[in-house]
Amino acid sequence: MTVPKKFLFVDLDDTLFQSRRKCPDGVPLAPAAYLKDGTAHSFLTPVQHGVLGFLQREMVVIPVTARSVDAYTRVRLGFVDRAVVNYGGVILTSDGTPDVAWLERNRNLARTDASCLEAIRATIIDWVDSAGAEIRVRIIADLSIPFYVCAKCEEGNEASLDRIEAMARARWPAGSESVRVHRNGSNLSVLPGWLDKRHAVAHLIQQLRHAHGEIATFGMGDSLSDVGFMTECDYALIPRDSQISRRLAPS
Repeated sequence: MTVPKKFLFVDLDDTLFQSRRKCPDGVPLAPAAYLKDGTAHSFLTPVQHGVLGFLQREMVVIPVTARSVDAYTRVRLGFVDRAVVNYGGVILTSDGTPDVAWLERNRNLARTDASCLEAIRATIIDWVDSAGAEIRVRIIADLSIPFYVCAKCEEGNEASLDRIEAMARARWPAGSESVRVHRNGSNLSVLPGWLDKRHAVAHLIQQLRHAHGEIATFGMGDSLSDVGFMTECDYALIPRDSQISRRLAPS
């Protein structure tokens, strides 16, 4: 029997590594990602380091991340194949250049949604101003494409963002096809419906099956926003004490 080639689609932040603040005390840490000035900002624990080594030996690992192209290049974990960045807005080929057809698809979609993103940004700014909160609100763009709106506070000071999140979820409830709200720590993102990791992973799986025939696919992530792309895969993996695990087995 021929063993199919195995591919792992994996979220990065809080799945494979995390900021120092989220690391356990008293364990040696290995740097995983860096700020623009070269300072290490994200770290692997010994367990995460061992798990990543195992995964890279057994599978082709394809990162699936909200990080921009630039932020992804500052992840130094030896990834050599494709990558999905910007919540699925950009697919990078194995040589690090964008998939042109996918980029043009999303450029056209973003063009039709530009006024919607501006309206969302203005709405959140009004909420922030009314609350007197110190939260930065901006449209996140990459490769000259506006992708989504992000509201960010300082790490460790998320209480003010909690109130903004509640208003955003009331305005754009779960299940909306046009807009999705995602919260990850100090970041609140409001994304148009077409921008989804799931769409990019489904596209890549189709490409890989065309190139390799029968394949085995695995999805790994920590956040509820990762569930979509994970369900495109044959199997799903989740870290302990993640947003997904807490939803599946609340304490």
